[in-house]
Amino acid sequence: MFEIDVLVADFFDILTVVPKTLGLAVIILVLSTLLGGVIALIQRLKVPILTTLITIVKSFLRGTPMVIMLYLTYYALPAVIQFLLSLVGIEFNPYSLPPVIIVIVTFSVTLSAFQSEIIRGSFQSVSNGQIEAAYSLGYSFSQSLRRVIIPQAFVEAVPDFINSYMVILKALSLAFLISVVDIFGQAKIIGAMSFRYLEAFAAAALMYWLICSLLTFLANKYEMRLRRGH
Repeated sequence: MFEIDVLVADFFDILTVVPKTLGLAVIILVLSTLLGGVIALIQRLKVPILTTLITIVKSFLRGTPMVIMLYLTYYALPAVIQFLLSLVGIEFNPYSLPPVIIVIVTFSVTLSAFQSEIIRGSFQSVSNGQIEAAYSLGYSFSQSLRRVIIPQAFVEAVPDFINSYMVILKALSLAFLISVVDIFGQAKIIGAMSFRYLEAFAAAALMYWLICSLLTFLANKYEMRLRRGH
């Protein structure tokens, strides 16, 4: 039978890993957005060779399941780091690389392909007339980017960034495959200890729902405030 008191107890047990999960998701969002911004800028400037290479890499990242990317990075990244460090005479034990680093690298690189599309779309929302007006006022490209394009593009991108953050939160459930404990991982551990999987996973689902609902509410408020400012 389903017991509410077990669900409540599991909910508070899961709550202990929420700060870690939220922080990990923030790191991944920031890194993937920065990398996505570089990708979007290269594509916007149509840098020879790099643009073609990035198009191919993006196609691979967008077409490969996250779980496969996680395992590829898990087995390949330590060996790559060991090889690179050996070139400069530094010894490195590939088994000492923390799994959380592998999660951050995998998710940041994979999601940068999607973040670049968000950034590219938000850049395109800024009219060419405003950019030309900035140039006519003597702004350089970097000044136009910093004072005209990015502030307006950011407003358009806020809802998508929040959606990306929620996608990251839920996708982090895959991290338990390489022993990184998030909300889902904690629920699975609790369920295995008590053999009450139904209550544990129901508590995890409730936690995800509450977090995403709160994020959506705050994001809507913040977006409205930004739009009033512009």
